[in-house]
Amino acid sequence: MTRDEIANLLDSILDKELGDLDIPSISDWEKIEKKFGCQLPMEFKFFIELMTEYSFPGDILNVSNGKTNGNDTIEFTYDYEMKFGGWKKELIPFYSVGNGDYFCLLSNKCPNTGVYYYSHEENNIEKDADNFEKWLNQLPAFLS
Repeated sequence: MTRDEIANLLDSILDKELGDLDIPSISDWEKIEKKFGCQLPMEFKFFIELMTEYSFPGDILNVSNGKTNGNDTIEFTYDYEMKFGGWKKELIPFYSVGNGDYFCLLSNKCPNTGVYYYSHEENNIEKDADNFEKWLNQLPAFLS
């Protein structure tokens, strides 16, 4: 999906963000890709950048260290979860559902990773979509 296609999808299901937030810089993206040792999918990058324009239920984790929506960053969340054990090192959290559960990418599968759901209570990982584009296409049903 292109950035415009993702924006059109998000326009159809989300309200606009009220604040003026910073999109991740090139160095923000380089830092996170270096941390996880992988190249993130372009659709994922477009989505995260577009989240500066839309209000999303739950917490989409930030990549930018600039002006954000106040949610934690992907790196902070990853480091926090790693400290408590049970977190698999290849999981890259990007959407905190709010109960300790996350939607994640897998660093060892990037850039062709699927999207996985991590259940905190069950300490279980299930594949939710074969790739990020498919996950995006499921959003309207998921959010309704």
